[in-house]
Amino acid sequence: MVNIEKQEGSEIVYKLGQNNNFDELEVGGHYHAAVDRLAKYGVFVRLSRRISGLVHESAFDREYKENEEVVVQLREIKENGDLSFIPAELDAYRTQILGEKEIIDIDKLEMHIGKTVEIEGIISQRKETTGPLTYSISDGTGIVRCVEQKQTSKHILNQRGVEEGVRIIGTVRDGKYGMQLEIEHIEKLEGENLMRISEKFESNIAEKIGNGGEEFLVDWPALLKLRESIEGSAEILIRAVFSGRPIIVRHHADVDGICAGLPIEKSLKGLVTKVHMDERSQYNLIRRVASRAPYYDMEDAVHDLNYALTSQVRHGQMLPLLVLIDNGSTEEDIPAYEYLQSYEIPIVVIDHHYPNEEEVEPYLAGHVNPYIVGEDYRITTGMICAEIAGIIDRESMTNLKQLPAISGVADRSSSSIMEEYLSIARMHGFEMEDIQRICDSLDYMTYVLRHNKGEGLVEEIIGMGDKNRFKQVTELLSKMARENMKIQTEMALKYTQSNQLETGVVFNRVEIEVGAYKNTYPAPGKTTSSVHDHLIGERGGPMITIGYGSDFAIIRSDGIDLDIPQMVERIKSEIPSAGVSGGGHLVVGSMKFVPGESKKVREVLEKEIEKTSIKIE
Repeated sequence: MVNIEKQEGSEIVYKLGQNNNFDELEVGGHYHAAVDRLAKYGVFVRLSRRISGLVHESAFDREYKENEEVVVQLREIKENGDLSFIPAELDAYRTQILGEKEIIDIDKLEMHIGKTVEIEGIISQRKETTGPLTYSISDGTGIVRCVEQKQTSKHILNQRGVEEGVRIIGTVRDGKYGMQLEIEHIEKLEGENLMRISEKFESNIAEKIGNGGEEFLVDWPALLKLRESIEGSAEILIRAVFSGRPIIVRHHADVDGICAGLPIEKSLKGLVTKVHMDERSQYNLIRRVASRAPYYDMEDAVHDLNYALTSQVRHGQMLPLLVLIDNGSTEEDIPAYEYLQSYEIPIVVIDHHYPNEEEVEPYLAGHVNPYIVGEDYRITTGMICAEIAGIIDRESMTNLKQLPAISGVADRSSSSIMEEYLSIARMHGFEMEDIQRICDSLDYMTYVLRHNKGEGLVEEIIGMGDKNRFKQVTELLSKMARENMKIQTEMALKYTQSNQLETGVVFNRVEIEVGAYKNTYPAPGKTTSSVHDHLIGERGGPMITIGYGSDFAIIRSDGIDLDIPQMVERIKSEIPSAGVSGGGHLVVGSMKFVPGESKKVREVLEKEIEKTSIKIE
């Protein structure tokens, strides 16, 4: 096996493949070889399994060792067919397979099983094992696993790394884990050659990405405003897959978050399988995790970075691309962003909460948010991610087209387009009662599983598995969810005070911590929403409800002209000692604060509420 790290020049050194014949050799030509056997009168070198010759001792002035890799020049082809070589000391050269001038694109390698080929590309993964050293090489058309056997102590363990350009000559095999390339020669590319393959890499990826313009699931002008950012984020994700970069998909642990994170995960795994030409890679490169906090907190960031650095050490992977879904748009995310920025981890945010755009944009490689284009939370994250997933790998969305309707129902999208999403769900066998059961079941499941993403169970709940089991599972879970919700709501109502403000708005205070079970489904936010819905049903709107805890306030409203993020900012400014943080949508949100400042925060918050007015449609 040849491992030569010299600058490329105009001189060609040929590498023989398995199928090269004796009559293809030319006197004066340079060839890669390995010392096969030492003799008293010289050394025998082997160019391939079928071709070898002698370097006479008179032609060299140093000793050689068995298996040593050398470059030789063919001096003579004798009448009896014996080959005579001399050592060749070249300062610069380039390697080429004898008789093979075409560099094969990785996505065409399956047509060359059993043949010796030449590829060029970028190293996306480099893994040391007790046996061979393995590389994942990408050229923008695909990624192939390359295996380099450790045969000598001169193995170049620290001379080639991730994201470097290489040329590889090897034999294509159909291995245990899919197609792989058994390396016979590998060399690093630098200078103009590195620039050339980098340009080709970009060109190949651009061709794979396409020109965009795919049809969305629905023809909705509000959603079409996001086309540019949707296609831009899809391109970033596709590029990461073709580059061999791992991707962490982190979504908010609620129904909309799941309905958004799942299609992104499935589409990325589908594309990874096609690009790597084996199913194992999807589990090594794509990871979906759930976040309890409504923003990307430092705890999540530390967990993600620990996972990334561990994978880098163990598996030789690049640091990942982070995709934040149904959170990531607010000021609370910035400390975690600053932490990850030290490691140059790219971040894409897909969200529909009111953003602090100017604060977060410097940290993001991509940002999709309806507020940026003048729309609002009626466009749910699940709706957005369904379109992004369709661009990444349309086949993966075949069994997931009910998800936009589920996310819309769960997040109470008031858009008229909801009927069209529900129609799509019905076409795939999901009636409104099925969707409502799914919403209840997912909500219950996310509470019980906490940080666990619920792999397998989520697929059953949304109807990707057995249809009979889907009905049984969702009926059971939704029944438990509704029963618990009823109990919590009835208790919380006993600890709810209502009064009408001068503006005509009905204001409800719910003492959640004394009026509901702790650590029991539903969570305080869901309980507050349920109390609010009950009172709206009884009295009608306009209405605002606040669920209070010792260190939090949850705000729900109907028919109110409200801007919760701005209101939170005013409270932070007025009571800096309270450590206030929070936000959410304009009319639905939450805030946290120091328990010792609870009384003061309540007073200021309720003064803000008294200023609100009835929304004029």
